[in-house]
Amino acid sequence: MAKGKRIPGLDGRAPADKMIRLVLRTQIKAMCALREKALDSDDPEGVHDMRVLSRRLRSAMSDFKPYLRKPNLSAVKLRAIAKSLGAVRDEDVALAALKELKSSASGDAEEGIELLAKERRQRREERLAELKKAIRPAAITEVREEFLSKLRSITTVRPKKLRGRKTGDAILTFGRVGVEIINARLKELSTASRNIYHPFEIKELHELRILAKRLRYAIELFGPCWGNELKDIAKEIALLQTCLGELHDCDVWIEDLGSRLRRAARTSKDDQDSERAREGAVWLLRHFAKERTEHYRDALARWEEWESQQFLDGLTSILGRDEFSPHAGPSKDIDTKSSSGKGAQS
Repeated sequence: MAKGKRIPGLDGRAPADKMIRLVLRTQIKAMCALREKALDSDDPEGVHDMRVLSRRLRSAMSDFKPYLRKPNLSAVKLRAIAKSLGAVRDEDVALAALKELKSSASGDAEEGIELLAKERRQRREERLAELKKAIRPAAITEVREEFLSKLRSITTVRPKKLRGRKTGDAILTFGRVGVEIINARLKELSTASRNIYHPFEIKELHELRILAKRLRYAIELFGPCWGNELKDIAKEIALLQTCLGELHDCDVWIEDLGSRLRRAARTSKDDQDSERAREGAVWLLRHFAKERTEHYRDALARWEEWESQQFLDGLTSILGRDEFSPHAGPSKDIDTKSSSGKGAQS
């Protein structure tokens, strides 16, 4: 597992505003510190790592927003950076897939896949040029300093009730905020889970994947408040997320290849390269259509296993304890990103 910037000192019993500033400050600095690595052509994982940290940062901002008094932390510039990173990363993932699949094809299909890869390499160069502009040193410095400046002034809202309990004058703790956030993400996932039974609802399945990811991010962020109890739960959620991520990758390929073949049907077939590219696209379309079915079956089987074992009830049980975990003290560290890869564990 690739290791990211770690956050020392998280304390579930500490005031929420102090810990929220610690989390967001560490995450923005860690993301910005990866600028040079993201532009290293010899290490495509640099783009992935910076993109993942931007996702975790924006997810944390979204989670914390209801607890901040007049929040003024804007994610507009962060989304723009993430979009540029994602455009390059998408080409890296596509090129890796084409390289692997080309070895399984033969004849015109193999040559066609290489032609498609050549197009992707050119597209990557274009996307990389755009990324260089988006994360030029001056732009990154501006984003970081503006974010940190606004972060210094944030304060938390103290709700009258948390999970139905009156808090009175008690300090709103980071751990209590964690309970609320994880429960909210869990409710969202549970509500959307019915979409797992509709294999051709592409947008809904993609949304389910995003909700699983947001739940995992929250669990991994607040996990130290419960010692090691939530680690296995986060890993299991990551497996479902991976199945849904691979499924989504297939959907993207199928749409892209299908559109290409529809356009090719309206053009001349006298060009040999065009014909080879078409053969390659058809071969890939068959492959990804088959793969999609397998990934859907994996996702469905995992969800059904969760249901039979009441897996998510275990998370609810941990969060619903009368007393907060004795392991809620300062943590030595916590990952701010996960392993890299083609699938959803990011």
